[in-house]
Amino acid sequence: MSTPLHNELATALAELREQQEKIAAAVDTVANATTTVAAEDRMVEATVDGQGKLVELKFNGRRWRDLAPKELASRLVEVIGKAQEQAASASAAVFAGVMPGGAAPSVVDFSDPAALNAEIAAMFDAAVKEWR
Repeated sequence: MSTPLHNELATALAELREQQEKIAAAVDTVANATTTVAAEDRMVEATVDGQGKLVELKFNGRRWRDLAPKELASRLVEVIGKAQEQAASASAAVFAGVMPGGAAPSVVDFSDPAALNAEIAAMFDAAVKEWR
């Protein structure tokens, strides 16, 4: 026969595992995300990953060659910055329903989502073990 405490514990564990699945899905989403932003004149495009790291820089046409180095650098900084801002907003939206405060963890390395999810699973398993 089950006791009320046992039932509460089972419910809490089920909720914990559900939260773990949501976190794992958010990790995978951010790890696989990319954001591409083009300059207004489409001369330069920057693509960043879900953490805002630059993964591709594309120059369209040949007009960029006529720019002064300082002007080209300024455009690059602008378009990369916009891509990073959009990626940060997208990542925050993914984690909004999962993490306290809705913020994506800033010190997490999403480059190996399988390893990160395994680490999260181990953390949850340790918590479950402590409860039993």
